[in-house]
Amino acid sequence: MNDLPDENKGFDGRMLEQRVARLEEDMKDVKSILRDIQGKIGSIEVLLAKMEGRFGVIEGKFQGLDGKFQGLEGRFQGIEGRLQEIEYRFASLPTTWTLLTITFTTWAIGSGILIFALHILRP
Repeated sequence: MNDLPDENKGFDGRMLEQRVARLEEDMKDVKSILRDIQGKIGSIEVLLAKMEGRFGVIEGKFQGLDGKFQGLEGRFQGIEGRLQEIEYRFASLPTTWTLLTITFTTWAIGSGILIFALHILRP
């Protein structure tokens, strides 16, 4: 399991010191890398806090727009009600054929009464 050559096997103070020295150097590298990572994480946290604030502002603007859209929806419902009222008024008006029929009927009845009166009142 040991990948070291045969001469490095066993307890040798010199080899142990070299290994410890290499481990200490590696640990220095690991610690410096961890410090860099920690600094980057801190800057990421600051950016996230800024983004969170911006999202709050955007959310507030969306809520404001929601209120405006609800106001528009109410206005559209009012306009729709008025249009229905106008539609009902037009529907209740007599059509052209109805007016013509009423007019011709009135003329016919008037003419009939006039002819009847002329025949009876004639000496």
